[in-house]
Amino acid sequence: MTDEFDEIRRLRPDHGRPDDPFEPTVFTRHKEELMKSITPDTPQPETSDAPPDDWVNPSLALPDIYPRLAYDDERAALDYLVRVFQLDEIREARAVFDEHMLAWVRCGNGVVMIGHANTEVHQISSPRTVGATTVEVVVYVPDIDAHHAHAAANGAVVTSGPVDMFYGERRYEATDPEGHRWHFAERHAHIRARGGTVAEA
Repeated sequence: MTDEFDEIRRLRPDHGRPDDPFEPTVFTRHKEELMKSITPDTPQPETSDAPPDDWVNPSLALPDIYPRLAYDDERAALDYLVRVFQLDEIREARAVFDEHMLAWVRCGNGVVMIGHANTEVHQISSPRTVGATTVEVVVYVPDIDAHHAHAAANGAVVTSGPVDMFYGERRYEATDPEGHRWHFAERHAHIRARGGTVAEA
């Protein structure tokens, strides 16, 4: 049975199908279509080389390359990354399907996608499952020592404490609960600019 609302139902941004690519830009595109159907006189952006999603919702604009990390428990991982490592979730981009979830977290202009380990389709596994870490994510933060103190106070497994490196950065490393390695750093120039000091080489 159909009615006059079928067309609007079809445009719902949460009307995901199993084969839909779960990516924030897709969500934004569906949202834009829905809003156009409700308010067809909405002014359109000027023509430019920028992707249309950038003007619809800048918070969903993604870099051209970013990693996807696999977790056996992606919900616990998301909570940990936000609470302990202070990454910001792009909340409006979260996609839930079946019992699994995809989420995007960011720091500055960097983005990491996290999802459930999937050996059937994507052939990606959690380090906890394979017993080895195969990736290290580098994240620049605004105050490396404050970031380290917060992470350590919240139970982070710090594998290498803060140290000034000869190549002009202060960094520390930590491992999340499923074995992904995280390398947090702050450039010496940034430390000096905010009034901090660095060890002389």
